[in-house]
Amino acid sequence: MKIYSCCGNESVTKKYFCPECGGSEFEEKEVSDSGTIYSFTKIHVAPTEFAELAPYNVVLVDLDEADCKVTARMLNDVSIGDHVTLDRIENGAYIYRTI
Repeated sequence: MKIYSCCGNESVTKKYFCPECGGSEFEEKEVSDSGTIYSFTKIHVAPTEFAELAPYNVVLVDLDEADCKVTARMLNDVSIGDHVTLDRIENGAYIYRTI
């Protein structure tokens, strides 16, 4: 997984300006896509475009090798602290699975 950092602030999305220092020079680096479930919510009534997937979990994954989190989707049940890894990227969405 690619992350972008400036002055110690890391993100999975490239920004125009750093929220810490206002700089626009970002270092790109590859890190492991595995991490730990930091938070989650189960979606039972989904928006129309995701209705066929419901129920599913929207999770916040604290990446192992970076000081940042990524929002992802999981179809199986999860608990805070579960170790997960990226399964695939589908229509721009990160789909994680438990290890």
